[in-house]
This record gives sequence, C-alpha cells and structure tokens, in this order.
Amino acid sequence: DLTLANLDSDLIIWPEAAIPAFYSRVLDFLSVMSQDIKTTEASLLLGIPRHEDGRFYNSMVALGGEEPTFYDKRHLVPFGEYFPVPKFVREWMRLRNLPYSDYQSGESAQPPLQIAGQNIAVTICYEDVFGEEQLEHAEDVTLLVNVSNDAWFGDSIAPHQHLQIARMRAMEVRRFLLRTTNTGISAIISPGGVVADTIPQFKTAVLNGRVQGRQGVTPYASWGNWFIVVLSLVVLLTLGVLHRLKPS
Repeated sequence: DLTLANLDSDLIIWPEAAIPAFYSRVLDFLSVMSQDIKTTEASLLLGIPRHEDGRFYNSMVALGGEEPTFYDKRHLVPFGEYFPVPKFVREWMRLRNLPYSDYQSGESAQPPLQIAGQNIAVTICYEDVFGEEQLEHAEDVTLLVNVSNDAWFGDSIAPHQHLQIARMRAMEVRRFLLRTTNTGISAIISPGGVVADTIPQFKTAVLNGRVQGRQGVTPYASWGNWFIVVLSLVVLLTLGVLHRLKPS
C-alpha cells in the first residue's frame, strides 16, 4: 500500500528480507507489483531470499526493467547465515533436527544494478562494514543503497552504530547512500556522510527525498586500505628509528 501511494518516485526501496518467502514462490505477487510500477516508469528494489540450483541466497531484486535483476549478498554473517563448523558437527546437528543449512555467498564481482537511470551498488546488512570490498566497481557506481534488518538489536545502541558505519561508506566514495531498514534506522546520507533525513525507529513510514547520482573516484576508492596500511608502517618504522637514535 505504501508503495502504491508513492509510484511517482523514480526509485522505491524495501528493506532486507522484506518478503519472507523465496522468490520462486511469490512470482505472481511480484509480477503484479512489477506491472504496477511500470505504469509510472518507477523502479522497485526489494529484499527477498532466493533458491536457485539447490543453493540459497539472501538477495535484492530490482523490478521495473524488462527483466528482474539480482544482487546476492556476498559477505555472510557467521552462525546467522552460515555455520563455520566441520562436517561432523553438521552431521550431529542433522541427526538432532537442528537447523544447519547455509546461505550461499554471491559472486564477488557483481556489477552495479542499473535501475532508475543509475548504477547502484547494493550492500545487504553488515556488508557495509567492509568498505574495501565495495571498491571494485566504485568508478562506475553513481548511487549507494544499503538495506538491513536491525530488528535483532531492538532498541539498543547497535542500529545507531550501524548507521554511523553506513555514513563512512558514503564519505569514502562521495556518493549519496539510501539506507532502508525493517525497524530503523532508515536514512538518506549525503556524499559527505551527513544524515540528510531519517524517520523514527519502530514506526510505519515512508522516507521521501531527492538525491543525485555522482561520478568520479576518490583517493580511497583508488587506493583502498593499502595507502593507510603502508603509511602506518612507515610512521611506526620512523618512530622506531628515531627512538633508537635518541641519545641516552
């Protein structure tokens, strides 16, 4: 209902796992949604789990183009989305009817999603913690999107920390970042890392705003973490040498 009331938007984003059913089981619903948004040339980006070739993915699907396009989460949460345990432990879990299935990591070199006239780099949940992993296509990306389900953390400091992390990702590549969550904190973040607008946690609401795609490459996008690591080593070595040369 909220989407149908905002079809004048260029891009509409739902949060991570907004539809709690596998993509293949809700094709009729998604087809109706796709037809609805196509009437106004809008695009819809939503979170949904996906089952393909015996593998499970935590995914985003973009609707509004000629065909749906996907982004599959690459950096999975240990014990939440996969179990980093030996095979015999999995067998033990299976025998005791404990859940032991894993999500599959998406391909590492997934290109940006081309929707709403933008090249959009998507991250799901805590993928936005790993800034350097997002730099492979930084030169081509015009807009950032992060979706998350921070409901696990309740009314704690964690959702606020997660928002601060997202702000750093916007600053590093100087792009607008649209952040959509299930319980908060949803926000529009400027290329300078400033929260331009947000909506309260735990309330049903729509955050409307206007952003502009940007181009160009920042020094961090060009060099990644290597520059900082090398600079830190040089500083430490210099301090060590100066300390040894210091008269006793």
